[in-house]
Amino acid sequence: MRSGIVQRRAIAVALVLAMGLVACGVQADDGALPALASGKKDPNGGVVGSDIEPTTSTTAPATTTTPTPVDIDVTGDDGSEVNSVAANAIEDIQAFWKTEYPKVFDRPYRPVAGGFYAIDSSTDPSGLPCAVDDINQVLNNAYYCPPDDAVVWDQEGLMPDLAKQYGDFTVAVVLAHEWGHAIQDRAAINEPTVVLELQADCFAGAWVKHVRSDKDTRFKLSTEDLDLSMAGILSLRDAPGSLADDPNAHGSGFDRVGAFQEGYENGATRCATFKVGDPAPYQFPFSESDEATGGDLQFHGTSDDPGIDVEAFVSLEKYWADAFPLISGGKPWKSLNAAEAFSPDDPPTCDGEKVTDYRLFLCVPDNYVGFDSKETMPQAYEFGDFAVGTLFATQYGLAVENELGLKPKNEVEATLWGDCYAGSWAGALLPDEVNQTDFPYQLLLSPGDLDEAVAVLLSFRTDSDRQRQGPGFDRVKAFRSGVVHGPRVCSKIEASE
Repeated sequence: MRSGIVQRRAIAVALVLAMGLVACGVQADDGALPALASGKKDPNGGVVGSDIEPTTSTTAPATTTTPTPVDIDVTGDDGSEVNSVAANAIEDIQAFWKTEYPKVFDRPYRPVAGGFYAIDSSTDPSGLPCAVDDINQVLNNAYYCPPDDAVVWDQEGLMPDLAKQYGDFTVAVVLAHEWGHAIQDRAAINEPTVVLELQADCFAGAWVKHVRSDKDTRFKLSTEDLDLSMAGILSLRDAPGSLADDPNAHGSGFDRVGAFQEGYENGATRCATFKVGDPAPYQFPFSESDEATGGDLQFHGTSDDPGIDVEAFVSLEKYWADAFPLISGGKPWKSLNAAEAFSPDDPPTCDGEKVTDYRLFLCVPDNYVGFDSKETMPQAYEFGDFAVGTLFATQYGLAVENELGLKPKNEVEATLWGDCYAGSWAGALLPDEVNQTDFPYQLLLSPGDLDEAVAVLLSFRTDSDRQRQGPGFDRVKAFRSGVVHGPRVCSKIEASE
């Protein structure tokens, strides 16, 4: 992201999963924040935070599927597990659209009939659908070929790499996206490329909801599988700084995950309505000063050149000084005290007690945010500077809930509200929203910053976090609601059953 004071050097880091820490946790009686808001003493001394140790694991668990259907013929099949998952996905997706297509388009579904092709570096490209001269033109890719009505995927690089990092089910999601293009061909949908790509993500999300909800499916989909598949979609985003009107645009990670969620939440009928501007893409170019740097602030700078560990808190205070009165009936924002950066071996105190169990927390009695600046937050920074900013912002979201006297039903709901408030801050930093002459909130989002926020909410967590605070899927949806709609909607969000 960009500061209104000075430009910073960028650090480009590939998206890596499973850092193992969630932005915020609430461990107190009756949902913590309801108790804190009413002035009751909670068992953690007013500490609202995360107790998860960082981890560097990057291997995703396998998704459980039934045996490969015998009636799916995959040309070039090397017998790999990836192709077994693919064959199961084809069977399931075809069955889904046989039922769903008539509901959406009022005519029968015509199954994809031109064949299914698994390719690698030894494949003869001349025999492929939409044939190319050089196999390298289609490796590391998956595609639907309209003239031949066929689906092709790379069994050597793309699919096994996605399965290893994001789980087997991501292979199925990629194919569901390609089926989205087959649906567009059948329905004669003609829109700009980025609309077609986001719509295909939306159609994929509608199929995934079927897998998650219905019994007549060949997959058993866990919450972790869902979060990992969304992270896989995020990894296939356009490069930061790309524009939506680029003829090859597929959408930013924020856009693609949002479209997938739209299909999951609202079904294929909603996806069929996608058009230019609906949904609006969140893609914008690098500024001239950011183009050479990528837009990342340092994690920890100097007094003359502060990093995100300082600038984010300055920005959050300025934002909530403006935004809080709008949702509190005019009540002014009570500024938090200075944030406490600490090392795990020397934690700060909250209400007179050492905070030994948390790496990132809001201390309600002493009104400050504490964060591990030696291990945990530097790991989060590997996603990018705004990943760190987003984690800080979720703690401010909890502070907002406390100052408003809100009473969420449980820990999950409190977490989602905090994520939404964090998103509202992010939305206020978008280039279209910021007066770039005076930078009212100190910071300006750079291309890719929203993707970093989604990545950290999806991936910087463990199974226990999902149980305590809800799926990453829901946290991203709440964050996005804040970005798109602002802080007024946050306390209306309900945790999914």
